[in-house]
Amino acid sequence: MPVNEKEMLGRLLSNVCRIHATKADLFLDQLGIYRGQAFLLKTLSIQDGLTHSEIAEILEISPAAATKVIKRLEQYNYIVRKSDPKDERVSRVYIQKAGVAIINHIDHCFQQLNQTMFEGFSKDDLIKFQELLSLIRTNLLNSEPSPEEQQV
Repeated sequence: MPVNEKEMLGRLLSNVCRIHATKADLFLDQLGIYRGQAFLLKTLSIQDGLTHSEIAEILEISPAAATKVIKRLEQYNYIVRKSDPKDERVSRVYIQKAGVAIINHIDHCFQQLNQTMFEGFSKDDLIKFQELLSLIRTNLLNSEPSPEEQQV
């Protein structure tokens, strides 16, 4: 594939990701939360009682960013921090009733977004698309930055 076609596909993928993020933000804005907050609530609904560092790792964000998300959700009474009974220097984060209650709304937002995004796709299309995206992700994760990228 000529470089300009790869460049066009890269731009298209970037554009699709940006549009997806914007649409997700619009849906979640109706609930009064942000994407990162939604992802944290979903994570805690599956695995409650995580530490700040575990949350940062799972969400692939910095510990400082994780703390910011945790504090905001704590203000809404969606989550609560408690000292770890075995090590009081460590705090664990637990989802509260209000946080559990909003999970269904978050799920509904993403179901709508996914329904729109994959309109017209066959099951085979979805399987192939997942394979291709997984390959792109693997390629990006395994790549070393070029000398030009390191200087930026």
